[in-house]
Amino acid sequence: MEIRSVAEIEKFETSIRAAAHLAVRRLRELSMGSSDGLAVLRALKFEPFGRHPLESRDLNLIEQINQTWTYLVSFRALTFLFERHPEAGGFKLSLGTRSGTDIMSLVPHAVAAETFAATSPRSNRKLTKDVQKLIRDCPEARPLCFLCSPRFQA
Repeated sequence: MEIRSVAEIEKFETSIRAAAHLAVRRLRELSMGSSDGLAVLRALKFEPFGRHPLESRDLNLIEQINQTWTYLVSFRALTFLFERHPEAGGFKLSLGTRSGTDIMSLVPHAVAAETFAATSPRSNRKLTKDVQKLIRDCPEARPLCFLCSPRFQA
């Protein structure tokens, strides 16, 4: 996915917010209709109870939660990068589990970034691994990492 301006990001964030609202509505309906806690948790984990944040399809709620925060941190990183690196010419964004660097400038070797959402910057050594990946895979680019964590504010 290529993003050439901050204005393009808004439509994606609107889609993410709409999917979240739908999931919350479904969660209210599910929790009111069941007194079996395990049945509710089973539905959240295994049933297509949630909504994909950017596509018109259902998926399990756990996956929706993971994708939602991965996408949001990526779009917030893009906003930051557009402000700080106008020379990048826009950015190529690889969301989710696709291989490669998460964010690359359209101008070759200008900027590369990894993004992730985690409860802590030390979770699974993700921050360390991402920095090493950027240094290894994008030595000519200005490497940056972005983290979304409620316990870590920088």
